[in-house]
Amino acid sequence: MLSTKILPSNKKIMRKKWRGYAELVTAILLSIASINAQSQPEPVTLKKAVQMAFANNYSLKADSMNLLTARYQKNVIKADNLPQVNYSGKSEYNPAIAKQMLPGKYVGQPDKEYVPVQFGSQYSMSHGVEVTQNLFRKDTKLQLKSADLNTRIAQTKHNMTREELIYQVATTFYDLQTNTEKIRTTTKDYNNIVRIVNITKAQVENGTVKRIDYESLQINAANKQSQLNELQSEYDTQLAYFKYLLGISPDSSIAIEYRIESISTNMANADNKIYNREDIHLNRQLIESKELELKTIRAEKLPMTAAYFRLGYQSQYNSSNDAFNSDYWYKTSTVGISTKISLFDGFRRKNRISIAQAQLQQLKFQGEQTQQYATTEWITANDKLSKDMKQYKITEQNLALAEKVFTSRTALYAEGVSSLIELLDADRELSEARNNYIQAMINVENGVLNTHKANGTILTEFLKTL
Repeated sequence: MLSTKILPSNKKIMRKKWRGYAELVTAILLSIASINAQSQPEPVTLKKAVQMAFANNYSLKADSMNLLTARYQKNVIKADNLPQVNYSGKSEYNPAIAKQMLPGKYVGQPDKEYVPVQFGSQYSMSHGVEVTQNLFRKDTKLQLKSADLNTRIAQTKHNMTREELIYQVATTFYDLQTNTEKIRTTTKDYNNIVRIVNITKAQVENGTVKRIDYESLQINAANKQSQLNELQSEYDTQLAYFKYLLGISPDSSIAIEYRIESISTNMANADNKIYNREDIHLNRQLIESKELELKTIRAEKLPMTAAYFRLGYQSQYNSSNDAFNSDYWYKTSTVGISTKISLFDGFRRKNRISIAQAQLQQLKFQGEQTQQYATTEWITANDKLSKDMKQYKITEQNLALAEKVFTSRTALYAEGVSSLIELLDADRELSEARNNYIQAMINVENGVLNTHKANGTILTEFLKTL
């Protein structure tokens, strides 16, 4: 009879084979894990999202063209203070030469009172260059100063666009974090319900629980699944808008840094800095610009002095063959200074001044309104942030208590001591506590952002905190 024992040498061979299989399987699993890790996009932080928006957002790119336009407009006004050089030239053919009536005695026909005499030639040509230079024109100097101010106004408006973009990116980022956390916690709740369903199923089979209770739990599980689907749909919509703000393709793969470990404590300075806000700064610049416009209009009544120099060549001849005959060409040149003074313009300048004064007063009223709104926004943002901080601490404590109660209720229900209604109530309370806690955290983050917005420090202090 043959022995079925494996010899020691065979055992070693088998162990080596199994070890080789294990190493191969391990290598395959590690490779798969590595591929999955590489396929997952790196989570985008809020700081990275803002940088992407600055680099790619098409609205911001379009707005930046205003800066370039303002610089070119300044160069256009500068050109008025530089010499102006113009060339002019013309060639004429006169089929019928004009005549002038002269006394007959001057042209050898004393018997006639007047005799028609031709003046001019069949052909004429002229070429010339004119150089002009403004010597004194105050309105142009004021326009140049206004162009400098318009460049700064364009920069201020661009800063406001950047601020608004940061605000939209940040609020959307926080909304995505909120939904991501809600999806994660709702998934936990769903798993809890599924675990309770499994416990209840065993109790139904043992006859200790009614089937209707088991079916009620199944309904609760289905409702949680529906809630998860709604949250995912809302998340997808928010993510599409987030990609739009970042200026990236809608079909690109992107993931945000979703886990909120702790709330931000980098809030705006407690001092009121609303006068540093870009909208208030813009209003002051617009008032300054309108005051410059008034000075420019008034300066138009002052004398405008310019120097000019003209150099030209003219030719008159009756045969086309003489077009380039130097005997028929002669040179002309002129040097002079011209002065222009507006004496009466039909009250146009007076009415323009009245319009500008009305617009200036309107800007001042708008400035008062902007400052009043900024103060209100500052007070409201700080008051809300203070309340959100208190609410966060309350929800943090309440969540810890809800988790403790749910754990106890689950254990008691499994032992048959606690009722299903008590367990479902504990689950509902835990779900509500989690959602309140997440919302409280995001409210604090939004509150910090709003204090920076109210204080005009989004582009400075807030960006440094990211």
